[in-house]
Amino acid sequence: MKANFLKKILTACFSDTPYRIKKFEALYKPTSGTAVERPESLSAVMLREEGEIGYYAKVMFLAGQVGIQKEIENSPRFIAQGFFKAPNRVIYSISGAGILGQIGLVYDPKKRCFIAESANDWIHDLKDLPYTNAYRLAKPAYLPGVTLSFLTQSADGGFYHFLLESLVKTGVFAEMMNKADHYLFNGPQTTWKQKWIERTNIDSSKIIWVTNDSHYLCDQLLFTNKLIGDQQANVWSVKTLRSLMRVGDNVPAEREKKVFWISRRDANSRAITWEEDLLVSYPDIQKLELSELTAEQTIQTFKEATHIIAPHGAGLSNIYLCSEATKILELFPVRDFFKPCYQRLACASNLAHQSLYIHFEDKSNREHGITLLSNTLNEFLC
Repeated sequence: MKANFLKKILTACFSDTPYRIKKFEALYKPTSGTAVERPESLSAVMLREEGEIGYYAKVMFLAGQVGIQKEIENSPRFIAQGFFKAPNRVIYSISGAGILGQIGLVYDPKKRCFIAESANDWIHDLKDLPYTNAYRLAKPAYLPGVTLSFLTQSADGGFYHFLLESLVKTGVFAEMMNKADHYLFNGPQTTWKQKWIERTNIDSSKIIWVTNDSHYLCDQLLFTNKLIGDQQANVWSVKTLRSLMRVGDNVPAEREKKVFWISRRDANSRAITWEEDLLVSYPDIQKLELSELTAEQTIQTFKEATHIIAPHGAGLSNIYLCSEATKILELFPVRDFFKPCYQRLACASNLAHQSLYIHFEDKSNREHGITLLSNTLNEFLC
């Protein structure tokens, strides 16, 4: 701590690097009584929308199981049930702003100050990150015109974060999209990102794929606060994504029963090794390899589904596409902490979510093997 303090003093006195962290409205306070003849500035709060109140129902585990809760400082990491306030949705604009890395940390070079609302880290506060403690920054690349930041923590490889924390920003940037010159997205550019961007009206020719080493200086940078609380998908985010993906609501009230199993064979840590042994006994369950489906096929499949069964993982990010009252069974590996991101996404989408712990490798496990899952499915599919 003492070393960081001394480094901050050296940075403040002997470099041009930002060394402070301030909230936006503390840094750009409205002024009065000044002369009219002053240089124009684009630094302002451009939009502010009130976040709604949402409700997450109690997590339902089957077979008498109880979710394993992670605790931090003797308090549960996640609250199992209650009313939650969604973050207010805010667009900030800064003239001549710099932006760093995939977390999208914004700073004002003239004020030598990082903007507190611009970024988050999983574990560390902004004041403890390498970016905010650097003595010098690499030379930035210049971006003329107007730049919109879609950057967010973990959207580089996390489908949930890409959808619900990055793409969802189109819901507030809507009026600015066509007029902006650049869009900053978490790189690398991948097939699955491109598949979903092509489904939207986003002009991919404007996209700059950002890496952890990226550093830009923008004529005008527009960015948002974190629009979705951690693992707190809400009704606004669901409506925004459904509109963006042109999902529509043309599904009959009386649907033919369609049951889908989302395979995770490509993810070793979340693959159920004995899934084929189970599915042979359930010929009516269709196995999905989501990487093999187009965006249109994925949308249609989830819209038509009456039941979705899947191990905890990225494939469940698609359940916002489901029709109301679709039944979701999320499978967790034994001894894993319960993570509520998909249960809460189900709540926001008006779906019927249930959970079950099973052993992903040992199908013969007496308590958590294939027998438990088979007995559970017989009831779940009724």
